[in-house]
Amino acid sequence: MHALHAAGDGQGGLGVATTRGLAPALALIVLFAASWLEARASQDQASAPAQASAVPQRIRVSQKVEEGLIAKKVQPQYPQEAREQHIQGTVILKAQISKEGDVAQLDLVSGHPLLVPAAIEAVKQWKYKPFLLDGQPLVVETQVSVDFTPETTEGAGSESGPPSVIGSIPGDPGGGIVGGVITTTVRNADGTLRVHLPSSISETLLIKRVQPKYPEAARKQAIRAGSAVFKGIISKEGDVVEVQLVSAASPAFEQPAIDAVKQWKYKPYLLNGRPVEVETQIDVAFTFPTN
Repeated sequence: MHALHAAGDGQGGLGVATTRGLAPALALIVLFAASWLEARASQDQASAPAQASAVPQRIRVSQKVEEGLIAKKVQPQYPQEAREQHIQGTVILKAQISKEGDVAQLDLVSGHPLLVPAAIEAVKQWKYKPFLLDGQPLVVETQVSVDFTPETTEGAGSESGPPSVIGSIPGDPGGGIVGGVITTTVRNADGTLRVHLPSSISETLLIKRVQPKYPEAARKQAIRAGSAVFKGIISKEGDVVEVQLVSAASPAFEQPAIDAVKQWKYKPYLLNGRPVEVETQIDVAFTFPTN
């Protein structure tokens, strides 16, 4: 009996010793788990701003989808001169819509010179519902088409001439409809086409404008403002390749204006999907330096 009791005490002692040996190991495991959970939580918090910043601030939306968000649409005023010449067509614009749904920027894609200003003036007044992504409003880039026909705009009851033939390039200098866009064209000696655009249209294609240096002679004469007007030829690549003086406020402004304009850059003007030369008027304004 005594031996059995002693043996029992020995086993009991072994169990207590084993438990005491495991306690430090369990504590280390618990400490490691707590540290891992804390590190994981910190990592999740750090990645949250990165995920938020990954949300795009601007998105390109198809014309059809964005049309469904128009909340206010102002119809263009049909230009009287265009109506008298029986000019019809579509003006296509690249538009940037702000997060608030306002038309923030418009760039010309194509359209007849007589119709473009009226289209731009109308679209500037359009209002869109904000485009939301994950509940956040985004800046939208889209395309806008403005149609000009006597049936759908002001003057629907007036007489109109027969529609012109669409799709052909006029063989002789003159006007015509090319790819659905009416243009005034001339043919160069080498057979290439040149399109004449008013300055109000060509200015919408300008992507780089270098300000002219104010002439020292004008400064000494206390001429506080000046301007120069040129006839310019813009290449198919959008470079100013030729300038001819039309008028200048003073001879002193001519050369500085030419030096600046030759550095200007335009987006190529597309005719029937192909870039063509452009002839236009270029207006240069001088601002008297304040320093």
